[in-house]
Amino acid sequence: MNLQPATDLANLAVKVLEAGARRPFAPSAELLSGAELIRGLSFDNASEPQSQPIVDRYLDSHQVNDPGAAAMLAALRAASPLMSWNDIHDGYGGEPGMEHFCQNFSFAALAAPPRWAGGVAVASKTVGLTFTLQGPDVYYPDHAHKAVEIYYVIAGKALWKRGGEPWVERYPGDIILHTAGMRHAMQTRGEPLIAMAVWITDVESPIAVVRA
Repeated sequence: MNLQPATDLANLAVKVLEAGARRPFAPSAELLSGAELIRGLSFDNASEPQSQPIVDRYLDSHQVNDPGAAAMLAALRAASPLMSWNDIHDGYGGEPGMEHFCQNFSFAALAAPPRWAGGVAVASKTVGLTFTLQGPDVYYPDHAHKAVEIYYVIAGKALWKRGGEPWVERYPGDIILHTAGMRHAMQTRGEPLIAMAVWITDVESPIAVVRA
């Protein structure tokens, strides 16, 4: 199995985080920490995906103008057949009122905690590297986790909310930091959202939906 697409995708993740760290007012320490942790990953011992990869139309539905995000989208398309795409029921199956979200959100990891790693996703206790697909007109409700999380928007614009801040529209190439325990939510409108999520602390911590 040719694992080069997975390596290429991880290398591009490092590149966009390092570039983001050079922006004015960026959370540089967190971005550089994420880049360094991803740089330490190796896919030499990765295996075949454990589940049938999802052939998701959203990966081919975008044209992206931001150069870094466009490169990430191309690399994700190339690596996707190696990756095990999953639905979100593993985390939210018991939550009430989550049916529409669970049916329209999927994710695949390149690095995950040992108990969840498998296939091309390598085991790591220090970093989580995940790619997400959120369908159009889907609300990812307020949730929180102990992990410090960096989001990078690859394709599609979406509304983002952090803590008590107002909703903000985010675009390809944007970087969003969620500090430990920060409540956050995402809302798509007429187009899907493709994003990268990087956990740089507490990668085995659970995700909790925050109810009003």
